[in-house]
Amino acid sequence: MNPSNTSYPNITVYYNQIAGRNMSTLCEPLTTFRGASPFLNRVTSHFPIMVVFLPMLLVTILTYAIQLLLKPFGEAAFASQLLGGIALGPSLLSRSQELKELVFPPKAVMAINVIECVGLIFMFFTLSARIDKGIVKKSGKLAIVIGVGAFIIPLTVTILTTLFIRDGLELDDELRSTLPMVATLEATISFHVILANLTELKLLNSEIGRLALSSSLLSSLIGWFAPTFYIYASENARVGITRRTVFLMNVSVIVMVTIIVFAVRPIIFWMMRKTPEGKPLKQDHLVALNVIVLVVALVGELTGQNSYLGPFILGITTPVTPPMGSLLADKIQYFVWVAFIPCFIINTGRRVDLYSIQFNHFLAVEMVILIAGTVKTFAIVIPCLYSKIPFMDALALGLLLNCRGIYDIQVFTRAKQRLQITDESFAIMVITAMLQSAIIIPLVKLVYDSSRKYVAYRKRTIQHCESHAELRILVCIPESDYVPTAINLLKASSPPQSHVGVYVMNLEEYIGRSMPVVIPHRLDKNPSSSKPAKIDPLLHAFFRYQQTNKGYVSVQCFTAVAPYASMHDDICSMAFQKATSLIIFPFLKTEPTLTKKVISNVLSMSPCSIGLLYDRSLAIDYRSFQCRRVCVLFIGGADDREALALGARMGRNPSIHLTVTRFVVTNPTMSDFIDEDRDQAMINDFRFVNLDSKNVEYVEEGVEEGFETLRIINAIANDFDLFLAGRRHEGCLHVLQGLGEWIEIEELGVVGDLLASDDLKSRASVLVIQQQAYAPYIE
Repeated sequence: MNPSNTSYPNITVYYNQIAGRNMSTLCEPLTTFRGASPFLNRVTSHFPIMVVFLPMLLVTILTYAIQLLLKPFGEAAFASQLLGGIALGPSLLSRSQELKELVFPPKAVMAINVIECVGLIFMFFTLSARIDKGIVKKSGKLAIVIGVGAFIIPLTVTILTTLFIRDGLELDDELRSTLPMVATLEATISFHVILANLTELKLLNSEIGRLALSSSLLSSLIGWFAPTFYIYASENARVGITRRTVFLMNVSVIVMVTIIVFAVRPIIFWMMRKTPEGKPLKQDHLVALNVIVLVVALVGELTGQNSYLGPFILGITTPVTPPMGSLLADKIQYFVWVAFIPCFIINTGRRVDLYSIQFNHFLAVEMVILIAGTVKTFAIVIPCLYSKIPFMDALALGLLLNCRGIYDIQVFTRAKQRLQITDESFAIMVITAMLQSAIIIPLVKLVYDSSRKYVAYRKRTIQHCESHAELRILVCIPESDYVPTAINLLKASSPPQSHVGVYVMNLEEYIGRSMPVVIPHRLDKNPSSSKPAKIDPLLHAFFRYQQTNKGYVSVQCFTAVAPYASMHDDICSMAFQKATSLIIFPFLKTEPTLTKKVISNVLSMSPCSIGLLYDRSLAIDYRSFQCRRVCVLFIGGADDREALALGARMGRNPSIHLTVTRFVVTNPTMSDFIDEDRDQAMINDFRFVNLDSKNVEYVEEGVEEGFETLRIINAIANDFDLFLAGRRHEGCLHVLQGLGEWIEIEELGVVGDLLASDDLKSRASVLVIQQQAYAPYIE
């Protein structure tokens, strides 16, 4: 063992050879100081807290500064994180020897390595705990073809290409021998990166998003084993591990998996049983689970594996349902990202030295990366086109599955540490991964629009629904309190002996699952007496509604579990698939901002008409309204015609008294004559059909300005149980003049907001109708 002095005071490094590899032993004085002060002339590297906090502080500042600069371009956080780490490394700031000695003394490097290792242990656990194993079972043929083909085909083509690259370019022996590993790593797809990107792009619930998740999970499972076995095989061969040792290592893995499955997993289920439904995991259970994660990581190290294998297997065996799964991962991952991931970014930046890259080596590695990405894209796009998926959607999927993230960088880092790729290859792969993310995310936003498939080519409105045909309605239930409200409205909208198809969608926030799901329910299912589900009262209520109208009403119930940012995709997809004519969305004025955002998105993307139901009775005394007296406020326009169509349907119910109040401008000016003719034609048809109806009344009111409209509404506010009104009134400026200046709820429109206002002394509920948003031209 030979001593050698370093540029750091009081530090000696001893060099030794272990198993053919150069190893370093670092010796320092035992004494350390608890605090630092510039007045004491103490060396910064002597303080344990300072040596860790200083680089973490610097990389955090750099990351957020770069993130602010890139925010206008819509870049993902991954790009700014890597740029912050690289900027602190030898490619930029650490080229200064003084700064390098200040920020990265040997003690700091050792401490950061330890913290990074702990962070990666928990990152592997949280990432694998999010994986819903049911996705593999539910994957369709297309997802299987893409998942398998997107790894196998690029892997085969790229490895064959490396044979020609090695002969065509002048490369050193080390890079020449590691190019196949570069090809293998570039062929992989990370499920966790795709999940994070889809969440950021708000595409989790889209058709492409679900296909991307299913196929990337399959590809990740295949791709994880291939490089792992390759690394272990070559590592064992290089350091001369015997077959007996390899056999014992494999046996130890089998024993560890057995213990996790048959001993640890039952403990996790016991923790779940002790946790009340809807509540997070108890604090002592969370601490115990963290200890188990560290224990299995230690067992992996002691048995010759790496410390990440045990936590990964533990995460895979952890149930995905709350309070485990993503709900557990989110509790742990917050601290991981705040405390541990900065150390990972620091080390990644330290390992990237752009000045050490030779042009020939850069060209060779970039050719491998480019070929792998191109072949992978073709392997994804071609099956999509064969399955009749539009080209732009197929291209968006191909781009998405080429995205890189922190998980990929970690895989590259492991390969570098095991000498499977060179330092130059690692630097090139990291820089290219960052550029891929920076380019692909904006490109996907440009080429893919999930709302395109909702463009209506048919008249999916109540106005155009034949009177003898089945009326299909999608009812969204954000809270169980809205169930009686929705059923009362359905009863009012269903004349005797008319056929109605009701699709109920219970909306739940995306918590505790790895991906959004739509769960179908059986109405006739008997609720569990031991542990009833939250959905049981809803199912029972709609089952009774169906039985009461047996033969004329059919009900199907679903639960949509999705983040609020993309929940509208589930709603619009269901309406599109079921060919509904109306979406009913009950809500209160006190709804959270996120729920209002869902409503706003549905209004802009709905493939059919939509009705926003404000139940004032529920807001006042928590009792649902009783629909006996209904008034349609008709000003003009497509939305008012749709409201009149629904009102006319209600008027066919003898138990309901319908009044249509039309506001007519006494001094008309220039207007849309085509729209006015349509209004008049529908009014004439309505009056003719209901000429002899005793429960239908038609009233015309002459107005000149918005004040007179307000006066008339105030006069009749207490005469009805339910008001129907259109949401949009383009061109009706005189009737609503001045009323839009104090609007509180933009989603309701001017008239709807007025009817729902607290200033209106009324107990009447309000249903605001918007006709098929994507087909304003249909008549």
